[in-house]
Amino acid sequence: MFDKLHADNTLSAGALNPVLLSVVENAELELKTHFLNRTVEDCQFELEKWKEEKIYPYENESINPIEDAERKVFDIVAVNIKRSLPSFDKSDKKSKRFQLRMLKQAIERNPEDLQIIIDEVLQLPESKRNDLADLLKDTSLTSIISASTLVADRLKFITGLEILIFDPESKKTFKERSQLHKILAENTWVFGDEFSLSVNDKSLTQVLKKHIELENKGDEIITEIDELGFVTRNDGSKGIIDLMLSKSIPRNRKNEREHLLVELKAPKVKIGRKEIEQIKSYAYAVIDDERFRSLTTRWNFWIISNDIDKYTENELKQHGNTGVIYKTDELMIWAKTWSEVIHENRHRLEFIRNQLNFNIDSGDALNHLKEKYAEFTKGITTTIDN
Repeated sequence: MFDKLHADNTLSAGALNPVLLSVVENAELELKTHFLNRTVEDCQFELEKWKEEKIYPYENESINPIEDAERKVFDIVAVNIKRSLPSFDKSDKKSKRFQLRMLKQAIERNPEDLQIIIDEVLQLPESKRNDLADLLKDTSLTSIISASTLVADRLKFITGLEILIFDPESKKTFKERSQLHKILAENTWVFGDEFSLSVNDKSLTQVLKKHIELENKGDEIITEIDELGFVTRNDGSKGIIDLMLSKSIPRNRKNEREHLLVELKAPKVKIGRKEIEQIKSYAYAVIDDERFRSLTTRWNFWIISNDIDKYTENELKQHGNTGVIYKTDELMIWAKTWSEVIHENRHRLEFIRNQLNFNIDSGDALNHLKEKYAEFTKGITTTIDN
C-alpha cells in the first residue's frame, strides 16, 4: 500500500486517506503500548524491593482495567521520583510509605493533581518535572483514569439521587426548592451533556434577558425590558423558572440556539392538570412575547416529578406516550418522571460501567452524595440510614 501511495504521489495526503490514517493510528498505539510496558518492566526492581519492605501501597492484584491503569501510572511516577530524589532512599520506612500512599491517592482521585504534588511537595528538579509531565501526557492512562472516575462519580450520584427521590422516608422531607434544586444546579449533565447551565432560579423576565444576552442583541433591548416591567403569564403572575440550560446548535444559519427550561417538583407532587397548566403558561409567556418571535430559537420545557396522574397520562397519549404534551417547530413541552430521567442516564453510562466492571453499592452511593452535598442534604434520612 505504501509503495502504491508513493508511486501515485499521494502518500503525503496522510489524514485525508482513511486507510492510511488507520494504519498510522494503530502503529502509534502499538508503539506507545510497547514503550509503556518497557517502562513498567524497567521499574520492577524497585517495586519488588518496596513490596518486601511492605511500603508498596497496593496489596491485591488489579481486578479491572482502571485499577490496572492506576497501578501502571503509579509505578512509573513513583520509580521516576525515587530515582530523581536521592533523599528518598535515605528516608525512614514510615516516610517512604506516606509519600507512596499520597501518590496513590492523588492518582485515584485525580491524575491532574500529580503535577501539584511533583512541583510543590516533592520539589523535583525542573528537568525531571518536565520529563514526568511529558511521560504522563504521552500515555493514555491518565485520561482513562480521569474518564473512569467521572463515570463512577456520575453513577454514584444517580444511584444516590434515586434513593433520595424514591425512598419512602426521604420523600417526606426532601424539599424541591432548597435541596433537590440546589443539588441539580451543580449536576446539569443529568439533563444532557450538550446543555450548560445559564440561568438558575430566575424570573421569566431574567430568562428573556438572558436569552437576549446570548443572542447578542445589546443593552438597549435589555433596558427596554426593565422599563416595561416583568414579563408575565396569562393570569398576570410572575413566573419562576428553576433551571435554564442552553446550547448552540449548528444549522443552516449561524447563531441558532436551543434552550431547555426545567421545572422541578418535589418528589411527593404528582404531575397533574395544575402542573401541566403551569409549565404551559411558562412556555407560552416566552414563545408569545413579541421580542422573541423573530429569533431563531428552539425552546424545550420539561416538568419533572416522581409520578404523573391520569390527566397527564391522557395528555401524553396524544403524542404516542413519548413524554411530549405539546409540540410545534419551535416549542416542545415535556412531562417526565424521575424514573425516566434516571433510566436515560444509566443507559448512557451502562456500556462504560460494564467494560470497567463497576459495581455501585447503594449505601456507598448515598454516602457519596450526602458528603459531597452536605449543605443541601442536611436533615434528610432514608430507610437505608435506619
